[in-house]
Amino acid sequence: MRTMYLDVHIPRILLTRLLGRFWPAAYFAPTAPLHLDLLPEPPLPADNWIRVRNRLCGICGSDLHQMFLDTSLKVAPLALPAHQRIYLGHEMVGVVEEVGPSVTEFKLGDRVVRWGRAVDCLARGRTTLCPPCQQGHRVLCQHASEPLSFHPIGGGFGDTFITPASTLLPVPEALTDEQAIFAEPAAVAIHAAFRKQLDPGDQVLVLGCGTIGFLLIQAILARQPDCEITALAEFPWQAELASQYGAAHTFLVQEDGYAESARLTGAQLYQGRGGNRMLMGGYDLVFDVVGIAATLGNALRWTRAGGAVVLVGVNLHPMALDLTPVWYQEVDLLGAVGHDIVSWQGQPISTFALAMLWMQQRIIRPERLLTHRFPLERYRQAFLTAADKHQYQSIKVAFDQFS
Repeated sequence: MRTMYLDVHIPRILLTRLLGRFWPAAYFAPTAPLHLDLLPEPPLPADNWIRVRNRLCGICGSDLHQMFLDTSLKVAPLALPAHQRIYLGHEMVGVVEEVGPSVTEFKLGDRVVRWGRAVDCLARGRTTLCPPCQQGHRVLCQHASEPLSFHPIGGGFGDTFITPASTLLPVPEALTDEQAIFAEPAAVAIHAAFRKQLDPGDQVLVLGCGTIGFLLIQAILARQPDCEITALAEFPWQAELASQYGAAHTFLVQEDGYAESARLTGAQLYQGRGGNRMLMGGYDLVFDVVGIAATLGNALRWTRAGGAVVLVGVNLHPMALDLTPVWYQEVDLLGAVGHDIVSWQGQPISTFALAMLWMQQRIIRPERLLTHRFPLERYRQAFLTAADKHQYQSIKVAFDQFS
């Protein structure tokens, strides 16, 4: 099996970071933690495991953070024990190639997507589920950092992988492969959209127009069609697409976000010493899909008293941040990670299943987001294309042409 992985080897990581400051190719050099190797095809380690052959797999922002080593060793998650080898690629669609004897929910030839890491209670075969797993929010499993009996091998960036059957979901026949690879990011966006109540007339800001941002605009409108969305984009072509997906207003990062937010929401803009600024009034709800100190700091100051900020973007660095709006204006700061179970039309449903349902119903339309495709052997160009949105106008970059 060909597969791509990162070796969590601190000397390699530190050396690559140092070289990468003046030699971008260092992240793909033989000294880097990133590898594309041909490994022996592993046997299924347990009766409830499955082997999947990949057909298409998108590059996620978290994949870029990992392969470009964009993380601090001081953030809280890195205090937890981790695998020494990370197999990359989770926004995949593939075909079941082998099933263990106790698997009944899948058969050979079924198309599947993968919800994420195989470390939760169900994947471990635990009969007693922790509270997050009971609620369907398996990404927050309390046992996720405990040792595993068997380790998943391979990921979406490769020919095949093996995993417990409980980590897979069937793909409806009505969905194409090109739609199916958006099941995971759409499930993430839907989970974020459900983190806070949305009321008719709410003024909502989506900070960041990448894959999740575009899907989030559609998910918010699916949940509350009578809200008014503003999107903050980096490039004009992103703002145009955000408008086509339903954003009522857009502005760009190079514009004065304080002035634009005050104009759009009717808030009062105040300026103190040293250019210190704040709004009184503002958006009812802000989704920060970027997650860096600058965007989160602005989000807190652009939200009305009693409003909320949902932090969706992944940033693996400690931040120096002014949190005074949290108490001074009682702005709620909420996090959103992964996917869970939500209530839709009076029934509980996983955001994965809801994502695929909404795609079939054309409520979520992800097709235009797939902008580039590469064979796996051209992974260097694929990663650079995904990272450089200015040059390539890339949104979702995917690997195909697996052997």
